[in-house]
Amino acid sequence: HSNHTIIVILSVILYQTVAVGSLTDNIEVDPETGDLWVGCHPNGFKLFFFDPNDPAGSEVVRIQNILSDKPQVTRVYEDDGHVLIGSSVAATYGGKLLIGTVFHKALVCDLK
Repeated sequence: HSNHTIIVILSVILYQTVAVGSLTDNIEVDPETGDLWVGCHPNGFKLFFFDPNDPAGSEVVRIQNILSDKPQVTRVYEDDGHVLIGSSVAATYGGKLLIGTVFHKALVCDLK
């Protein structure tokens, strides 16, 4: 039998960095607008050292015009952990925002 080698070359180009003021997790791209929806952790320490009496909070950030000189960052959801613990992803569909978590429940919100 013969040895086969597969060589994969990946080219990654950094187009933009944007400060969001939170520990980011998963990033979803809105296919219609190109906006980025980011599930965030406002306090990573609380996420990794879970205390039910002082739960990790949740944040969702929307980034518009990511490839422009001035991307717009909007915090569209924030909670201290008493409604939603440890948000990790956010996506939109049909005028709704769906927020998923690391180990808690999911939340559906109206975008209006």
